[in-house]
Order: sequence, then C-alpha cells, then structure tokens
Amino acid sequence: MAAIVGVIIAASGDDGKNTASGKSPGAPGGAAKPSAPTEKAFTKVPEACKLIKASTIARIAPGTECKPSQFDNATMAAMITRMPSWRTPFGSGGKMLDLGVNLMVGPSAKGMYDMHKSSALNALKKVRTTTGSRSLSDLGEEAYVVHAVDKDPMSLAEAQVIVRAGNAEFTVGYTYHTSDSGKNQQQAEDAAIAAARDVLGSLS
Repeated sequence: MAAIVGVIIAASGDDGKNTASGKSPGAPGGAAKPSAPTEKAFTKVPEACKLIKASTIARIAPGTECKPSQFDNATMAAMITRMPSWRTPFGSGGKMLDLGVNLMVGPSAKGMYDMHKSSALNALKKVRTTTGSRSLSDLGEEAYVVHAVDKDPMSLAEAQVIVRAGNAEFTVGYTYHTSDSGKNQQQAEDAAIAAARDVLGSLS
C-alpha cells in the first residue's frame, strides 16, 4: 500500500488584478486582462467502495470484493483520502485480479501527481518492463497511463492511470496475471481508464 506523502504546494497569491473591474494595473490603457480558468476545488468524496460504480466493477473486475483501507479518512480538514481495493477472494477459484484506488483531495495534488507519475515510470525498472505509456487528454487537468509487466519468472502485469483534477489526485491500478487471466494490455488499460472516469465523476 502506497503511503501518503505530505507534499505541500504553496497557494498562489494575489495576481495584482483589480477584482472589481477585472483590469490589470500594468496593462496599457487599463485593458482587461484575460483570467486563467479556475480549477475545480472538490470538497465531497463518497465512501471508498462507492468511488467506482457497481456496474463498472461487474464489467471490468467481476467476482472481486471491495475492501476499504485503514488510511481512508473523512474528517481531516486539509485533506481527504480513500484507498480501497477490489480483489478476488482467496480460495474462490477465480483468476487473480486486483483493482486499487489511491485518492487524495487536498492542496498537494500537483506534487502527488508528479510523484506518482515518476514512480509509475521509474520505480520498478529492475523488476518490471514498461510496455506502454501515454498522456490522456480527457481526464481532469493531467492524466497518464502506464502499463508494465513483471520480468521472468513473475507473471503479473499492471495498468496504472494517474489523474489530477483541481485539488484531487488519484491513481487506479489494475493488476492481473499474464498467464491465465485472459487479459491483455489494451483490455487492462481500458479497464483502468473506465475506473478512473468513475472515480473522477464521483467527486463534487
């Protein structure tokens, strides 16, 4: 389980714009200064096991059960965390599958996104081979997907999606067996992206 790391990003200060008139003092002739789009500030997060729709779980991770994490938190004023996982029950006879979410809503979202993206690309190079990575243009302000496969003799693979939207940052990891799951890279990436869309859609 990834530990929550306190990366604090300083809040931006006054940009010098006259909020009443919408004009910048330094602009020639008092011309209006275009304002940057305001990013969403989320304040409400559902319970951990409701981050992903039941219909989505039935489609991409059938037979799994959701388990909240001891790191889930709903009361801290500065930060909200959710870290649930959906896993195939031990002894059920089902093919091993693990779908995990690591969500943080708070002021350090940008720093967490950069850290998780770098980790997905570089942290496990000695034991995993990255078989695909690319940016995603339609998930929040920043999103990236990485697929990696364990080196022999291991047989696990993972599609991981990292997303930042406003003050929210999260990863979705979809781990499966390469030998007997019947899954391939494209299916795993599509599953992780579908789960990420649900997570983002659940925030308000």
